[in-house]
Amino acid sequence: LWKLPVVFIVENNGYAMGTSVERTANHTDIWKLGLGYEMPCGPVDGMNPVKVAEAMHEAIDRARRGDGPTFLEMKTYRYRGHSMSDAQLYRTKEEVEEYKKIDPITQVLDIIKENNYATEAEIETIDERVKDLVEECATFAEESEFPTVEQLYDVVYEQKDYPFIPHRL
Repeated sequence: LWKLPVVFIVENNGYAMGTSVERTANHTDIWKLGLGYEMPCGPVDGMNPVKVAEAMHEAIDRARRGDGPTFLEMKTYRYRGHSMSDAQLYRTKEEVEEYKKIDPITQVLDIIKENNYATEAEIETIDERVKDLVEECATFAEESEFPTVEQLYDVVYEQKDYPFIPHRL
């Protein structure tokens, strides 16, 4: 295996469309796929932002040192169905509610409050600014012209010194 500076992430939300991983695979520890390539690998509690940050820092540091790739399985959860037509008959409402109790965003907010990084008023201000920004972006997208066929590949990958893709801005 080449010692490329890559961090492979598998986001495992427990379901493949409408079927649980347990019903579709003999081996549900997806992170073990990395063992076949003799690279560091492991599961990460994707619902815990601190554990995710720690695992990512370690993997990124490893890549930057030139020690090769890392393969991580982020075990997380999705609260909504796979698509708008997904009736979610494969899980219970109680299951979804249990996972909402350990929502990563709520955990980050708790850390911010417990450590006095921001007041409740500051958090509300940030929340309103983010909502306004999302609204502004949605309006911009809805009012923008569709791109032309000629623009299809413009700025898809942006790296000035990358010799293989022409850049048009």
